[in-house]
Amino acid sequence: MMRTSSLVILLVTVAVGIGLFMVKYRVQDLEDQLVDLNREIARDRESIRVLRAEWSHLNEPARIRSLAGRYLGMEPVPVSNVASREEIDQQIPARPQKSDTEALGNDAPNSRKEKVP
Repeated sequence: MMRTSSLVILLVTVAVGIGLFMVKYRVQDLEDQLVDLNREIARDRESIRVLRAEWSHLNEPARIRSLAGRYLGMEPVPVSNVASREEIDQQIPARPQKSDTEALGNDAPNSRKEKVP
């Protein structure tokens, strides 16, 4: 009786030891993966920071203005070329008013009929 219970206790102890051993190494693998992911996140954040700095440099108005002048021949619009709404309205001729039937066109009532070739 003593031998059987001792054998069972020994086997359970060995099984628990092997289980703990496996769990320990699995946890270490997961910790290594976590460290790698945290390093990758830190690298990505640094890359994002660098890209934002480059973006703000590339979108500086003074830089864009000089590039537009150099490569596209663009210059700021002089104030003399800017017109007010009233000046534009005076230069556009008035459009003649059409009645409702003229606005629809002559073939509006016939437009629903199918055309047979």
